[in-house]
Amino acid sequence: MRVLAGDIGGTKTAIATVEIGAGRCRILRIERYASADYETLEAILAEFLSSEKRLPAAAGFGVAGPVRDGKSRITNLPWRLDVRHLSRHVGIRHVGLANDFGANARGLRYLGPRQVATLWRGRPEKGGPVAILGAGTGLGQAGVLPHGQHDMVAASEAGHVDFGPRTELEGRLVDSLRARFGRATRERILSGSGLVLIYQFLAAEGVARPSRSVTAELAVAKDRAAVISRLGLERKDPLSTKALDLFVSIYGSETGNTALQYRSTGGVYVAGGIAPKILAALKRPGFLRALQDKAPMRDLIVGIPVRVVLDPNLGLYGAAAAALAAG
Repeated sequence: MRVLAGDIGGTKTAIATVEIGAGRCRILRIERYASADYETLEAILAEFLSSEKRLPAAAGFGVAGPVRDGKSRITNLPWRLDVRHLSRHVGIRHVGLANDFGANARGLRYLGPRQVATLWRGRPEKGGPVAILGAGTGLGQAGVLPHGQHDMVAASEAGHVDFGPRTELEGRLVDSLRARFGRATRERILSGSGLVLIYQFLAAEGVARPSRSVTAELAVAKDRAAVISRLGLERKDPLSTKALDLFVSIYGSETGNTALQYRSTGGVYVAGGIAPKILAALKRPGFLRALQDKAPMRDLIVGIPVRVVLDPNLGLYGAAAAALAAG
């Protein structure tokens, strides 16, 4: 079936026409848009569909926000979505709407071995639950129970749960975030903006001194997290290195938490926009050490495979699956 699929994020929106069937998913055409440049999703869809010769049979959208009764409000955008309104606007009768990480979970079955990087092989349980999480503009999580051709997915808003510090340093990080934002959530730390906050916190703590050249680069950078990540990966700037190391350790711990929450004996996947860019850092011992430091559940956690999703189109695969179900 040829469907319209959308991965709707707070920063970027990807729209594609996709050919999907049992066990296969192929993107025919894809366009990416800066979400903030458009007042509505409908404006993006009108622009995309203007180049299509015929309408797809169904449409599906994964959105960065909770979905209820076919309606959603994007967490980091002033967009409100309603499947009935979308259906009327685009002229497609069958429209599906899913939480973005619920869509990501549905898309996992369409990934091949080259589209993931294995960090830990573990001992997967056949048919066991699978968990997925990912940091980007925000932090998403979901669980999936494989069930024939139709996975049973449990989306969540766990990124907005309060963050639990493991050390005195992380406790002070939480205190600083509470003073500034009122709450210290997992998403506040595990996101692009969160890496910047960690960098600023460690500078204030005197863990390392900011260099003049880095400070000047950050002052004009459009994406400060990308600058800190790059310098941290290169291990050339002490403060950026320590910020990335702390970010990766917290990311590893949260990946282990997610695996335990869903008892994901089938595996846990790390997705989102940040993980592939810092894959070299995730392969260092600190990530897995934090992930598996879960006494008294260590025996369970070391059996769980850990994989990083490399394919940036995972959300589109899952949105296409939502369209297939809606059709």
